[in-house]
Amino acid sequence: MMRVGNRRPGWCLGQRPAAAAVELALLLPFLAFCFAAALDFGRVFYATQVLEAAVSSGAGYASGSVWVPGAPGTSAGAAATAACTVGASLNPPLQADQVSVVIVPGATATVTVTYACPMLTGLLIPGGSVTLQRTVVVPMAPQPGS
Repeated sequence: MMRVGNRRPGWCLGQRPAAAAVELALLLPFLAFCFAAALDFGRVFYATQVLEAAVSSGAGYASGSVWVPGAPGTSAGAAATAACTVGASLNPPLQADQVSVVIVPGATATVTVTYACPMLTGLLIPGGSVTLQRTVVVPMAPQPGS
């Protein structure tokens, strides 16, 4: 059998170990950024799901369809408290000043939650966070005796 050229069988198995190190050094920052971006996407997705649940819970209290006997305070205050309770699992947690409740008596209740979600890849985004906002408008529930 005649060999073509002067290549030995298996010449690339261990002949150039520095090439692999250089390739890793070039690709590692890109791979780390892709990993951080995937984590950011997951965190933003989780935050939007929690905000959806928070605004729905707040809307239930604001509309009057959820009622706790003997609970002090207005339905707007109860709606903000309910939204903050659901949003407590976020990091940083949802605060009462991030919840807006507008009640039109006999018509609708509007609950809006605005949350600044911090990003791991904040260097690429001005401010280092993404503002998420969710709004729910629900009709007021009929009150007993009305």
